[in-house]
Amino acid sequence: MIASKVMQFGLVGLAVAQSRLDAIPTGFNASRWAWVSNENPLLAVIPGEFNRSAFDAPSAAKVSDSRVAAINQQINQTSFVAYDPRFFDIIGPDATVEQLQVLPFQVHEAPCFIPETSQLFFVQWGPPGGGENGGHNYQYLLDLKTNNLTTLQTDPPTWNIHGCVYSKGKLHVVTDGGPHETGYLATIDPSTWERRTILNNHDEQPFISFNDLDMDREGNYYMTDSLSGWGRYLHPYGQPTAPTVYFVNGTTLRIKPLMYLENGNTNGIAVSADGSSLYVADTGASLVRPSGRDEQGPRDLWAFDFATSKTTGQKLPLLTNKRLLTRAIQYFYDGVRVSRGGWIFGAGGEVVDVVDPESGWILGSIRMGGGQNGPVNLVFGENELWVVGKGVFGM
Repeated sequence: MIASKVMQFGLVGLAVAQSRLDAIPTGFNASRWAWVSNENPLLAVIPGEFNRSAFDAPSAAKVSDSRVAAINQQINQTSFVAYDPRFFDIIGPDATVEQLQVLPFQVHEAPCFIPETSQLFFVQWGPPGGGENGGHNYQYLLDLKTNNLTTLQTDPPTWNIHGCVYSKGKLHVVTDGGPHETGYLATIDPSTWERRTILNNHDEQPFISFNDLDMDREGNYYMTDSLSGWGRYLHPYGQPTAPTVYFVNGTTLRIKPLMYLENGNTNGIAVSADGSSLYVADTGASLVRPSGRDEQGPRDLWAFDFATSKTTGQKLPLLTNKRLLTRAIQYFYDGVRVSRGGWIFGAGGEVVDVVDPESGWILGSIRMGGGQNGPVNLVFGENELWVVGKGVFGM
């Protein structure tokens, strides 16, 4: 079991009879859970007319058959949708989705769990609202024991943080840049909120606008440089390269591009639990300058293996064995994180999906408010999953 509680964005609490869906296991609450499979003949062969956008949930499909509509209505009352029996064991029967904070309808990003103080650091990202043209030089801090939410500024102030990882007493963050600075990698000391910039260029070339990062056991960084912040005009600089995944040695700060995306956009990134693979979300279906959506655009989660040295056997900053792990059922995965058990958690649309890292099967979905809210990024706590996104914030 991975989580006893899960963050949410507005829980719907109506209970519907379970007769039209597969029976859930004993001990699981039928008002919170649904089991969806093509063993149900109405879902394997839908009668009449049906369709949905790739950006909508399956249960938001327009269907002409009243029985399928009833199934979708039933799904829309739940917090957890299983597509595979393993999902029940991963989440467990005691899991709940609980709203903690209601914030303005705004993208929130970069969650970092600080275990020593039981606090959650996160940010408000991009327009509308705040700062210069929607830029933000402040951050949020949530006390998870009291649910008290405050704002803070680092010293010096940090503009437009987009990704965060907590490691060895420090917040490691990447930014889009701001009115007078390009994007950079930095550390923040949560005891003093002192910020130290450690890298702001690749061989004297600026980055586009960092989106997210992860770290491996050796303290090395894997960072996505994306079009997102540039597309939102969070800084006045041009686009120097295509969207890129970078490796940065945590000791020497030597930097190396691992992959480019000419026609897509880099976004969420995560290192596998054993450190042998890298997962990268391509969100090219979200268009920038002008902002829009392309249903035929990339919505894919890619997996890569790290090459190893023939002489030492050590992992190299070189990706091999590129493979399409999965495509999001709805929308695309923005934030991506890996649990201690190796399961991939991807936030996007109205759900957080759980993905098998070997087969790419989507095992199930954690639903955030029946489509009323959008999870964007996530982080694991002690026995919880904390999620931030559009509009609200919860556990």
